[in-house]
Amino acid sequence: MSISYASKIITVDGHTLRYHTAGDPSLPPLLMVHGWFSYRGVWRQTIPALQDRFYCVAVDLLGFGDSDKPSDADYSIPAQGQRMLDVADQLGFARFALIGHSMGGQIALCIASMLAPERITQLVSVDGVVAAQLMPAVDRVYAIVAIIRHIPWLYTVARWMDHFKPYAYWNHRPWFYEMDSVPFDEWEIDRNMAMQAGLHMSAYKAGIAIRALDLTPHLPHITAPTLAIFGAQDGTVPVSDGHLVDQHVPDSELVLIENCGHFPMYEHTTTYLAALTQFLTKS
Repeated sequence: MSISYASKIITVDGHTLRYHTAGDPSLPPLLMVHGWFSYRGVWRQTIPALQDRFYCVAVDLLGFGDSDKPSDADYSIPAQGQRMLDVADQLGFARFALIGHSMGGQIALCIASMLAPERITQLVSVDGVVAAQLMPAVDRVYAIVAIIRHIPWLYTVARWMDHFKPYAYWNHRPWFYEMDSVPFDEWEIDRNMAMQAGLHMSAYKAGIAIRALDLTPHLPHITAPTLAIFGAQDGTVPVSDGHLVDQHVPDSELVLIENCGHFPMYEHTTTYLAALTQFLTKS
């Protein structure tokens, strides 16, 4: 489950962002935004299903993946959203479809409701944050991040420990409904990216940013057709955030996937892709 697309570089705010593309550039553009502790490879099942219909652009956010990780950058949700708009500008996308996962869903919703609603043709939030809250199990993760920002080398230790299944299952328990539903080696790169060196400040500041922006009052400003996909047993983002999208976005629908956690693209790939492709190709 490794990335099979050539890495590209783009400069935004003086910093280097990594991204990869798939599909014909003449197709409608689709910008893809990952979540907290994640990276562009989270779309590795999604892109093959869409690249015949969309020009897919998956970006590593500033502070994550293979992009730069400046400790003094603005990691707020609007700032990250503006960077995605800058990427779209540099690639020549006047209007584009947008999909985000987790914190990336929060960023996508921010773009579509606050920053540039007129530019979004279709919007998909996959287990995306809305009300600036995460599940209680994630509080433990954030407490560890708050400590490690003062002791960055502990990320190296944690990455090494993540090779052992009992520790990895404990450390990433909020990710999946059933930890054995995805073969352990198939999400090794996700564990490595979550624990890579250099994340100590960007992850800490991004955690603050998630809790600093409640998008609920802004949702009615979204004009694009919108789909929220949620694992019904998400242990990271409250499922109620999916219902908020369904209740407050004028042209929206909600798909709940049962027996599924925070990564429906991994845990129930077929069901997730069916809902996604049906929505994105129906108009």
